[in-house]
Amino acid sequence: MPVARLPNVLSAKYNGCVNRRQMARVLGSRGGGARARTLTAEQRRHIAALGGAARRRSLELAQRHHDNFIHKAIVLELQPPPRIDRMRTFDGPLPGLYPDKAGS
Repeated sequence: MPVARLPNVLSAKYNGCVNRRQMARVLGSRGGGARARTLTAEQRRHIAALGGAARRRSLELAQRHHDNFIHKAIVLELQPPPRIDRMRTFDGPLPGLYPDKAGS
């Protein structure tokens, strides 16, 4: 891929004709290329292995989240309905239907 050339401008006030995105792309690619040239093959392999391990951990975490949501849905589906006692008169909320508010 040919490297884009930027005009040599000393002052920022003359940069009106230069596309900032193009400048950032060129300067960014120079930095990564320069770093890659200074690293040994073993160092590049080590950095690549770190990136692969991070991607693997991220995918494992996403899979764990997915499995947890499925497990929660199954548990909620299998729970028995709340037990409701028959009462002759109604006085407040039905027992067993609402969570206890004693812990609040």
